[in-house]
Parts: sequence; C-alpha cells; structure tokens
Amino acid sequence: WVSSLLPSPAPLSTFRVITQSRASIDIHKEAKVEDITALSCVFRAGRKNAATDHDSILFDVDVNTGLIRGGTTNAHWYKLGLHNTLPGRCNWRSFHGEHSTHPDVEGLDVSGKSVPDIKGILKLVEESHMKLCADVPFVGWDVVLSADEKVPVCLLEVNLSCNFFRGTFDLKTYLDFIDDSLVKLQDLRLQADVSKKVFKPKSM
Repeated sequence: WVSSLLPSPAPLSTFRVITQSRASIDIHKEAKVEDITALSCVFRAGRKNAATDHDSILFDVDVNTGLIRGGTTNAHWYKLGLHNTLPGRCNWRSFHGEHSTHPDVEGLDVSGKSVPDIKGILKLVEESHMKLCADVPFVGWDVVLSADEKVPVCLLEVNLSCNFFRGTFDLKTYLDFIDDSLVKLQDLRLQADVSKKVFKPKSM
C-alpha cells in the first residue's frame, strides 16, 4: 500500500507517531496503557532517488480516522552554509497543506487516502511507550507498514529527542500535560527546598 503512494525508486517511507506519557509525571506509580496518548502521525513520503525519508513530503494523518491530509516539507531545516542565505537559494518557510499529490509523480494523489489499520499502529506505539519508557514524557516512533502478512506493522526506530514533523495535534491535551508536568516539578522542587535536599526530579 505504501509503495502505491511513492515514486520509484523511493526510500523506506515511515510514519512518525508522537506519544506522550502521563506516567512520566509520577514515576513511582505503575504505568498503564491509559497513561499514554498518541498525539500526532505524519506519513513521510520519500522523494525520488532519496537515500532516506528525511527527504520527503510530510503528510499529516488524522489519528482518529487515519485520513491523510495535506502535505508540506521541512527540507529547509537541513540547509547548511552561508551560500544558502542568498536570495532564491532556500525557501525559509513552508506551509501546511501545500501538497495533495506527490510532487515526483504527476497526478499521484496522496491526500484523501486512508492509512490501513491506524488503530493498530497507535496501539503498537502506545503499548511500546508504556512497556519500554513510560518515564519519558514524549517519544517519536518511526513505524513501517510491511508487506509481510506476519508482521504487517513494525517499529523501525524510537526517538527520545523528537519533533512533530509538522503534524497537527490536540493542543489542549498537549498543553494540559505540560502544565501538569511543570506543576509536579515545582512541587518536588519545593519539597526538596524544605528538606534542604538537592532537587533531583528523576530520583524523586
């Protein structure tokens, strides 16, 4: 299915899913899968002849339905050197929804398609976050849809320093989590001050 949305040849093209863990707020409590939320999903549709899907069109995916929305790019993030500051050398901005088709194949519609088994993808990353690193607040998972019927969905990589790759997400869910995390950290810091201890969040 993925190859039908790509030029030939194209790199292995993954889905970047970001999950957050409320279990990271209080690491002394046993983590439950309900503590983990998949915030966003982006289909990184690799460019023709690219070595990896770091060179790709980033198509936003609705985590509730699997519907592929408009695509954009982050190629300008990787431009190095003063020569790229010259007029016309680098587009310094990109905008959501610039692409509905893959630019390397004329007429290849990507937006409007639905990702197979989006619920299975999200279940895999949420359970993996809970089991492997529940104390990490945010994790970026690179997920592969495989042609192998025995392993239709697999994890390629976990990123503990991650970004949303231009994917949309529920801002309230995200900000509430940030607020609760900072309130907890402040409470731990004040407790340490009262006890005249050095504040070490991980050990508390």
